[in-house]
Amino acid sequence: MLAKDVVMKSNLGSCSTSPAEVIGGMDVAAQSLELLHQLSDAQYNHVAAPYLQSSIGQHMRHILDVFHAITVCPRSDFIDYDVRRRAHPVEKEKAIAITEWISLCDWLDALSEDDLLSLVNVSGEVSLTHHVASVTHSTLGRELSFVASHAVHHFALIRVSLCAQGISSAETFGMAAATATYYREGD
Repeated sequence: MLAKDVVMKSNLGSCSTSPAEVIGGMDVAAQSLELLHQLSDAQYNHVAAPYLQSSIGQHMRHILDVFHAITVCPRSDFIDYDVRRRAHPVEKEKAIAITEWISLCDWLDALSEDDLLSLVNVSGEVSLTHHVASVTHSTLGRELSFVASHAVHHFALIRVSLCAQGISSAETFGMAAATATYYREGD
């Protein structure tokens, strides 16, 4: 599946039939795939020091890890955001990232309204000085909204790397959905 196919899939009539959280997740996947198809392997692995400490590939791995954390649902009701795959080949090989995003699109497409309303327990570390995790109650839909928003913030960092490398991107890449709405609707 090419990036343009995911873009088309996420922009078709599904906007009126898919839950908002799924539409947001598909938008993130489409932006990721569009970017990945645009980059060379060298660009994917470049660290834009001193502005950033991580490559685009390392940011992409992190974004994917956070998305993967929620894919345990609806089979499980426990989401652990601290499960990370640091130094995983996806950080260096964009083809792996492309495959993972396509799989995430399939998972998103299969979610129902009931799935999104399912209750989950969410764990994540909250301290830099102590090994302490907070476990809170949420829903899969709320967590899908969170991971999509989290991805956009990393897209903003990726955009810094793109600019440092002289690579153009869509002007909305790394822009929050509410900011895009503000610009569409004017002052």
